[in-house]
Amino acid sequence: MATGGNPFAPDVFDYRSKTTFNYFHQLLPERREIVDQLLDLIRLDEKDALEGIFGSHGISDSVKLIGAVYTAPLMAARRRFVPDPFFSAVDFEGLPTGAQRRLLENSVILSGLFGLLRPDDLVPEYRLKMSAEVPGIGLLSSFWKPRISPLLNNAVQNRFVWDLLPDSYREAWEDDESYEAHAIVTFHNGDGSIVEEDTVYRGQLMNFIVRDPAINVEALDGWRHPGGFRFSREHSNLEGKKKSLAMIRH
Repeated sequence: MATGGNPFAPDVFDYRSKTTFNYFHQLLPERREIVDQLLDLIRLDEKDALEGIFGSHGISDSVKLIGAVYTAPLMAARRRFVPDPFFSAVDFEGLPTGAQRRLLENSVILSGLFGLLRPDDLVPEYRLKMSAEVPGIGLLSSFWKPRISPLLNNAVQNRFVWDLLPDSYREAWEDDESYEAHAIVTFHNGDGSIVEEDTVYRGQLMNFIVRDPAINVEALDGWRHPGGFRFSREHSNLEGKKKSLAMIRH
């Protein structure tokens, strides 16, 4: 995550701060519950539990960030997450104004700490994966699932959904199929094998989606992905609401 931010921004953990920079403010109690549980573990110096949550690499920095999360400077999520390969590949700053607006108004970010975010929501610097298991909370994807699913289902109702989530984050969503269609894209090498490290490719796809915008499968026909992939109907499953789209490297 990017460091720094605005130290005078509205407090996004304050129940009274229902601002345009805290879109899913309904989740404030759950966010505070997670933070408070982590702060208790830090206060009690539960080293094994903290290492299980944050991993052994860079644990001291992760603990320090969580310890200061209530008072840390804030930054829009779309800027905070730019060091991540996905958000870097989306290249928000390089998008035309109309595409930037579409991304801000029509995309949702899943977060281990915040549950759901809009790209302009203000967040502190933190490190907490959706796959983490927090004592007293449990697996975060399971904790968030019943809490964020109604909000996310409402947001995608009657829309074409481009699902670019990692699997561990998708597990936090129990969709009710109220959308028009739901498309998951996978990237394949020329021999048919799945590309395992596809984070950048998914980000580049996001960049394309918000430019036109792409609101159906047909938008991929004839498009050449910057990574050398092309949409293959032959290798995709386009039946029903839930669609699996294959991008094949040529």
